[in-house]
Amino acid sequence: MIYGTTSDRPRRPAPPIRRILQWLGILPGLIFTASLVSAAERWDIDTLMAALSRVEGGERRFTEIKTMALLKEPMRLSGTLSYRAPAFLEKRVLSPFEERYTVDGDSLTIENPGKGIKQTLSLASQPAIWAFVESIRAPLAGDIETLNRFYKVSFGGSERNWLLALVPIEPDMARLVRFVRVRGSGDRIDRVEIEETGGDISIMIIEHRP
Repeated sequence: MIYGTTSDRPRRPAPPIRRILQWLGILPGLIFTASLVSAAERWDIDTLMAALSRVEGGERRFTEIKTMALLKEPMRLSGTLSYRAPAFLEKRVLSPFEERYTVDGDSLTIENPGKGIKQTLSLASQPAIWAFVESIRAPLAGDIETLNRFYKVSFGGSERNWLLALVPIEPDMARLVRFVRVRGSGDRIDRVEIEETGGDISIMIIEHRP
């Protein structure tokens, strides 16, 4: 459901779910540095969730590579990711075009200045997109219960090199996305991979340089 626009232009229909997911690329790339858990602690999914839940906010640059059947060559995007606890996420694409995706509470706002687009969607009315958003928001909140609501969750590796594998169980998303793989070290995410059921792949690299 669309409940907000920016101008007097005619209201545009909501974009298809698959297109929105491709636009978002991977909100799950958004993890910033919190206080590291002690090396003496065991490193399991509960420890990881606790560490990530301490993230208060910040901004990082990202590079994203999309390999799609419709494109002859991979698409390379770059921009910034912002987070503010407990429920605000923003992905801002700066190159090769400008787009902004803002999640705040139950709403997702999509903006494309070049095309004069601003649309706000209710996550509750779009279960697949909601599931996609919770693949990052639930870990940031340390909310394994919500993560389990939308995904079959597997965890492996060590504190220095861990993998969180998410297989969608939400029906609408499962028809579009085969898996989400979140890789990281300590309390930060370094790389996120998404493979769609049609074979398209998105890989996001998060920069943690000062």
